[in-house]
Amino acid sequence: MVLKPLFLRLAKGLGLFALSRMLTRGQLRILCYHGIWLGGEPHYGDCLFMSADRFRKRMALLARCGYRVIPLRQACDDLANRRVRTRDVVITIDDGWVGTYLHMLPVLEQHGYPASLYLTTRDVVDQEPVVYVLATFLAGRAIHPPDLRRLFPDQTLPHPSTQQLSRAIAARILSQPTAAARRAETLRIADLLGIDLDNLEARRVFMLMKPGEVRDAHERGLDIQLHTHSHRMHGFNPDRLRQELERNRDVLGQMLGKAPAQLNHFCYPSGLYRPELFPVLASSGIQSATTTEFGLNPPGTSPYALKRILDGESLSDIEFEARLSGFWSLMSALRSRLGQIVRTVGSLKRDTIA
Repeated sequence: MVLKPLFLRLAKGLGLFALSRMLTRGQLRILCYHGIWLGGEPHYGDCLFMSADRFRKRMALLARCGYRVIPLRQACDDLANRRVRTRDVVITIDDGWVGTYLHMLPVLEQHGYPASLYLTTRDVVDQEPVVYVLATFLAGRAIHPPDLRRLFPDQTLPHPSTQQLSRAIAARILSQPTAAARRAETLRIADLLGIDLDNLEARRVFMLMKPGEVRDAHERGLDIQLHTHSHRMHGFNPDRLRQELERNRDVLGQMLGKAPAQLNHFCYPSGLYRPELFPVLASSGIQSATTTEFGLNPPGTSPYALKRILDGESLSDIEFEARLSGFWSLMSALRSRLGQIVRTVGSLKRDTIA
């Protein structure tokens, strides 16, 4: 659903944002962020990587609009007990990118905002680039059309799409047996695509935080929680999910010196989930799980299917306010309802004619 900025500014001026907050009172708002783009111009990633300046202004906007940022743990308790206030909002951050530590954490500290970071641990421990994200960047930023015979001499990829090329690059890098070999293959592919990775490597653009940075962030008040060890759902296999959670929890516990019982909030990797996995989460001691589905969370929402508001670089302030106030959700619901009415009327007309 696309709502024009001019329409949104008019709606706000008429008091419809304030009315929407009243109509959606008691519904929990959870913001979703990922990382900060460290690679310079042009910007890359939109909802995956936000600019440091955009994030700083967004946090200031929360204060300016009078929202009360509360901890995830408190918010889940308030939602279960119907105590959510009209302007309560939760800040969540996924993955654990370096930019989160370098740029997001200082801004959160400046405002005194609590936030939860869902950390995937394998790439933190291995300290290698997140291959699938790096591969997508390489495929999309190729300066000249790749000579696929030079890229993959043992494969046939006639005129691949960017997505197919990205997958092939990731597979090729991951097939290498050692970290040194993976890095060498990455540099070879980047060179053939006409991309200079030197500055990106130096800035750790596609890296997650180091264990020491994770510990420091935890000691400075960032709530570190679960995001699986390998950032995979393994085809929704219950046993594999349970193993991922246990490994994620064990590594984080050792890294933070934190009791496993305190690591009980979870974010589905890439937002992938199925309700039949809820019992697995419950048996694993998980108290809440967030998705990437857009929306607010009214009383009665399953704690294992919490919706969020995904923020991004291309989202304007007025669009952000519309989502946060509930106006966007109400307009989406209204549009959906009108669509159902139109379809029903159309069906009745066809039946009458027949």
